[in-house]
Amino acid sequence: MKPRHDHPLDPASDLSHHHEVTSNHVGLSREAKRLLSESVSPNTVRAMRADLSVYQKAGGVLPATEIDIANYLSAQNALGKKPATLERYANSLHMWHRYHNLPSPVKTIAVRNVLRGIKKSRSMRQTSAPALRLKELHHLLDTLDRETLHGLRDSAVFLLSFYGAFRRSEVVVLAYQDIEWRPEGIVITLHHSKTNRSSRVETKSLMRAPSGSRYCPVTLLERWLTVSGITEGALFRGISSRGKLGAKQMVAQTLYIRMGKALEKAGLTTHGYTPHSFRAGFITEAHLRGKSDLQIKRVSGHRDQNTFERYIRIADEFEDNAGDFFSL
Repeated sequence: MKPRHDHPLDPASDLSHHHEVTSNHVGLSREAKRLLSESVSPNTVRAMRADLSVYQKAGGVLPATEIDIANYLSAQNALGKKPATLERYANSLHMWHRYHNLPSPVKTIAVRNVLRGIKKSRSMRQTSAPALRLKELHHLLDTLDRETLHGLRDSAVFLLSFYGAFRRSEVVVLAYQDIEWRPEGIVITLHHSKTNRSSRVETKSLMRAPSGSRYCPVTLLERWLTVSGITEGALFRGISSRGKLGAKQMVAQTLYIRMGKALEKAGLTTHGYTPHSFRAGFITEAHLRGKSDLQIKRVSGHRDQNTFERYIRIADEFEDNAGDFFSL
């Protein structure tokens, strides 16, 4: 007999089990169950379900033993998965067991030592998306034909991704009603983000560039909305190969593909840029232009200083060098 899955932390698909699991949440009231369900953000739930799906497709069973998980993580490491990804897999498995009121095999010495061994055997300096600096951003935008829906949409989403320091999962879900128009620019409401697990509402303020600028995110967004005719719903939508605007939101993978095509046209494919390079680029550019950490964080949404500082990627080894003084 398989357990009932009445909470979003449970994987959506059927699970194989060593034995029957009975949740200790049966006696909760409907309101208590609702609050329990809302304790984790939808983005986190989706990520955990995806992680559990990877485990099941690899032949994993739930509940798991420490040997099951140790072998699984070792096999995934052999496939080239990043240490951070394996840490996330382990955390998702830990949360599944804790939700079912079971001892977590992830916290055993065997699993912890396997994770430690993985980190020690591989370089812990994970490849980070390089910062797309302002000069390269302008060059990238200059290759786009803004007279087409594809080019206009891509220009608007690229600029918004940069000046809003958005993750691609955040920018593609923006809706028309998330934009508040001000004389100075726009205020964007962000309902969910990777690090926002409490579903608190966040806002980002984007300034309007001086008149005549070819690279103003606010002006390009206005033009996109005017040409596309969007007055509600998804801000950025799919476009067919024939240039017909769709009704559904643009997916994150499409942003990745469109950026890749633009990079190829601009001759920038060798730099390793990804959509995350917009976020890293804004933070790096703002830092090097003397903006305070507090100013930058108001846009990027960072709360942890160590994580924030890892985003400041100097493009040139001699740029902003501390030893640039040679006279008294």
